[in-house]
Amino acid sequence: MIFENKITEYFSSNLITRTIDENLSQDLTYEDNLIISQIGLPNDILSFQFTDAICLLSKSEIIIGKTSYDSNIILNLESGNIMRDHDLFISKSLKNLTQQLYIYDSLWKIDIPQEKFGNYRDNCNHKKYAEFLKTELLKIDEDLLKNDTGYFWGSLIEDIEFGIVG
Repeated sequence: MIFENKITEYFSSNLITRTIDENLSQDLTYEDNLIISQIGLPNDILSFQFTDAICLLSKSEIIIGKTSYDSNIILNLESGNIMRDHDLFISKSLKNLTQQLYIYDSLWKIDIPQEKFGNYRDNCNHKKYAEFLKTELLKIDEDLLKNDTGYFWGSLIEDIEFGIVG
């Protein structure tokens, strides 16, 4: 099983599947094919849009989505890494990306509203939520923050830690 059932149930109607050209499909791993064409990617989380057609960017890269700012979300066919516009590391695989988006989204939609660590705005509790997010993300990929060259996840965690978002 690629994902726990709770992840696919959580995203349910937000999971966007797309058809992959047969030639392009041959360049993808079995897991990537399965995620893109049968399971789907969670749309509209962290401004990621996975609704456009999959297209080849270069011999080793495909565009799998866009951000709301019209930046490309790219899957590197050789490494499996997910990048934003070649310069911002997001994840080391589609599977990890989906799990990371689940952790981030459920933080805001489940953990904070249920006050898992207390009211987000009280007693600097936002620091506890930031630490929780960091811990959960590192369970998925222990090298995530080391590979975070463009500071994507690091800046999100920092924004939560300082109470800037929310």
